[in-house]
Amino acid sequence: MNELIKVENGTAVLAPETAAKLAEFERKAKEIKEAEDALRQRILEEMEANDLKSVETEDMLISYKAPYDRETLDSKKLRADHADLYDEYVKITTVKASVSIKLKGAK
Repeated sequence: MNELIKVENGTAVLAPETAAKLAEFERKAKEIKEAEDALRQRILEEMEANDLKSVETEDMLISYKAPYDRETLDSKKLRADHADLYDEYVKITTVKASVSIKLKGAK
């Protein structure tokens, strides 16, 4: 079995072919996301221009969501101003393990 990561002199080294594959996947994913975002924006603009609330195809339903105000809690300010109250209501949840991959020099 090929190791994806080797430790050499205390430093983790990713196998070159694995690094190349990941970099290519990340580039393609970014290109696809940018194309999707541009298409979504055009659909949004056309739905607004035509006052459409939904568009349905055989494969999907696209629904327009109007802008709205969202109420959020400033937890940093609450913690700073009322630490005891914050501690009484804070909820701790466990987040599963994952990896984050970011390309260096990618725009």
